[in-house]
Formats: sequence, C-alpha cells, structure tokens
Amino acid sequence: MKKMFKFYLVAWAIMFVLFNIAVIALPKEFTILGVTYEKFGGVSWVTLIVLELCFLLHLILTAAALNQKKLSGTFYRLPLIRLSYGCVIVTTVVAVLAMLAFLPSWIPLALALLILAIYAFAILKAVVAAELVESVDEKTRAKTSFIRNLTVDADSLLSRAKSEPVKAACKKVFEALRYSDPVSAYGLVDVEERIKAEFDALTDAVIADDPKAVSASADELLTLIAERNKKSKAGK
Repeated sequence: MKKMFKFYLVAWAIMFVLFNIAVIALPKEFTILGVTYEKFGGVSWVTLIVLELCFLLHLILTAAALNQKKLSGTFYRLPLIRLSYGCVIVTTVVAVLAMLAFLPSWIPLALALLILAIYAFAILKAVVAAELVESVDEKTRAKTSFIRNLTVDADSLLSRAKSEPVKAACKKVFEALRYSDPVSAYGLVDVEERIKAEFDALTDAVIADDPKAVSASADELLTLIAERNKKSKAGK
C-alpha cells in the first residue's frame, strides 16, 4: 500500500503543480490558434481556493483510505487507487477549463465538489465493506481457535514423545484433531472442556513417559473427539 500511495502522490503532485502553474504563470490574456483567452474568465477567487482545497482533500482521503495493514481491508481498498487517479485528473481538467472558458463561477465549483463527494462516498463504501469482512474473519477465528490451538499443542506434544508407543498414541490424537471440524459452537462447550482436561492429562503422561497412562488418556481423547464431531455434525 505504501508503494501504491507513493505512485499516487507523484501523479497528484503533477496535477496539482500543473493547475497552479496555470493559475500563476499564465498571462492575464493569451491567444491560442487565434482565440483570445482571459485567465480566470468568470472564475472567482473563492472558486479557486475551493479547487485548491479539493486537491488537498483528495490527497488526505486517499492517504487515510490506503492506510490499512489488514489483508482484507487492503483488498477492498485497491479499487480506490484507480478511482483516485481518475478523480484527480478530472478535477484538474475541470479547474483548468474553468480558467480558460467563460463559465459561471458556480459551475466548476459544483463539479469539483461533486467529484470530491463521489470519491468520499466510494471510500466510505470500501471502508464499510472491509470492516464487515474483517468482523466476519474475527468471529471465524474465534470459533475455530479451540481446535486450531489444540492441534498445534498436539503436534508439539508429539515431538516431545520419547518412546515409540507414546509417539504412536500422540500421533493418533494429533491426526484426530487435525481432521476434526474446526468450528466451535455453544452446544460443544461441555465436550470441549472435557477434551481440554483430558489433553492436559495426556500431556502429563507424555512428560512422565508413562505408556499405559498415555494409551488410556489417548483412547479417551479419541472418544471425546469423535463425540464432538458427531455433535458438531448434528448441530448443522
């Protein structure tokens, strides 16, 4: 995102400088292809100031919108890059034409504000969409944390097993957890608490390198995991 914003900043600076060159450097009257133009035409200083502010607000809004570290937020903000380029270019064209054409001052003012409003609405829409996705992701991670964390613990416990019988029992538990339904639900609280308690007992047995205790605890865990899977399937 930082790299994208740097490219946008360069493009924005070019458009902003071009407009200000037109404001400052052009003579009061000049002729192009036999047509005489008067700088500012019917544009008031209020309109020029508002146009300058529109440029700055485009930059501020883009910087705020792209300042996102989460992946889902980044994905939903990517279309804003293209839109931001377009809005700045159109704003520049409107601003320059307003200076060259004898238009009522309110027309370029209204167009610039309309472009800014469209861009602000697009940013708001992207931010809301990103927040909704991130909220769903957070809920999903919370629902799957029990089995996911326990699977990691089982893998770690397997690496701590010393004898072959203990390793074999730990591997069965690890595989059972690995292929279990990862999503937790309210109806699974009781069995998950029993699984956690039994897993703690298995951990103690593995550390003590007690094959009989490990085998008994592993068998109980496999039964409880199977019970959880059945309840999880029935609850869907």
